[in-house]
Amino acid sequence: MSRRAHAASAALCLALAACSGTDDGGGPDPGPAAVVLTRVGGDQQVAPTGTALPVPLAVRVADAEGAPLEGIEVRWRASGGGLVAPATSLTGADGRASASYQVGPNGGAEEVTAEAFESGRLVGSPARFAVRGIAGGPIVPVRSEPISANYGIHDTFVRDGVAFVSAWSSGLLLYDVGHGIRGGSPSRPVAIAGIVPPAGPSGVIGAIHNAWWFHNPVSGEKRYVFVGQEGPGSTGASSRGDIFVVDVADLTAPRHVATFHLPGAGTHNFWVDEAQQVLYAAYYDGGVAAIDVSGTLSGDVSSRLIANVRPGGAGSTYVWGVQLHRGSLFAIDMESGLWELAPSSGALATRSGGFNVPERWSSDLWMHGDYAYTGTWGGLPRSGNVGDVLKIWSLADGLDAPVDSIVLPEVGTVSDVEVSADGELLLVTAERGARQGLYLYALAADPARPTGAGSITVANGLHTGTFADVGGRRYVFAAKNPASPAMMVFDVTDAAP
Repeated sequence: MSRRAHAASAALCLALAACSGTDDGGGPDPGPAAVVLTRVGGDQQVAPTGTALPVPLAVRVADAEGAPLEGIEVRWRASGGGLVAPATSLTGADGRASASYQVGPNGGAEEVTAEAFESGRLVGSPARFAVRGIAGGPIVPVRSEPISANYGIHDTFVRDGVAFVSAWSSGLLLYDVGHGIRGGSPSRPVAIAGIVPPAGPSGVIGAIHNAWWFHNPVSGEKRYVFVGQEGPGSTGASSRGDIFVVDVADLTAPRHVATFHLPGAGTHNFWVDEAQQVLYAAYYDGGVAAIDVSGTLSGDVSSRLIANVRPGGAGSTYVWGVQLHRGSLFAIDMESGLWELAPSSGALATRSGGFNVPERWSSDLWMHGDYAYTGTWGGLPRSGNVGDVLKIWSLADGLDAPVDSIVLPEVGTVSDVEVSADGELLLVTAERGARQGLYLYALAADPARPTGAGSITVANGLHTGTFADVGGRRYVFAAKNPASPAMMVFDVTDAAP
């Protein structure tokens, strides 16, 4: 037993009057001491039956003053058919002990009880964890986290167990979904903090649209989050909004520290070349902007603009998103389609593509291997078509035209696309129509011909979605808005082939 554990044992022994059987005044045994057993992680999780929870169950044992107690035995008991391991664990120097849990086979409510013991004697009150098992499948909804109806939620960026929710007028909201700072999980997000940046040079307050948590491999810092603002605009004609830099060195106290402004335009989606410390931003009618984000960022950083190009030219540029892939920067333009740009040129020179989606507005893009996947929405006035198509492009064959497409019946907008990090799954979020929601496609067999891996209909549709791996399981974090807005979380681990 460590010295600290021995001291804790002595303190408990005295408090329990176990050494003498009486209190200091010679009266009767006062009973159990004020030992506090507190849940600190893993409560209220939801997972498919027969699977392990992504976040371990964790407790903290402390004395009456809140000081952690080391070396205390914690015993775990499961009811409801699940399995907890180990059955017994000891608290560390921080007073914490943990156990993993596998959900039972039957589904429904389950419970795990943690109890603290000192010298074989129960101390303090038990802590109980609620777990819910649900029938497995390719797409399992595990959480619908309400977001304030200040328009609601737009994008979600998930990294290192933290979800950065772009919640429009409510600002940027941070949730623990597996990081450990608040004991949250994908099925039980716990709020960490939030921030509404002040109005920038564009004069827009709120309208927080997207975010990127910058992990700088040069400095090793995880200090900055780049936050995009989608202000008022007119599709194909105008836009307004700035980029804010938020310091999250302390996740519990985010601070606005810098602003980037591109005159006459508003930003949309980002891609960050972290190795080169360059942020590429889609700027709607402003085209594509490359911004130096190296070093310390403070105040007005508009002078850090490296290059700016309108790939479709004046009147035919309204860039939705960008992605760096194999040394090229690809841009999807709502009006002029898919483009390949040369990021190292200093001027973002055009390499290929453009004017290759004549019948629809284009939406999101994702590059994977030798292929690109792009969405469509609405219908250009001259076409009358509904944007219900996922387009597939072969990079080896050039960008003159897509090589294939997938029509999503009874869907009016293919709004967001993304490929999982291992290249196995492609997600599509869909809005408008009787079958709006989330669609998954398998890519492992043939990325040129995605095959259906599951879908789920969501009332009011899903605007955006992103993959995140937490605790060995794969999730999709999606945005439901603006009616009854929510961050929706789906377990899609079993959708992979």
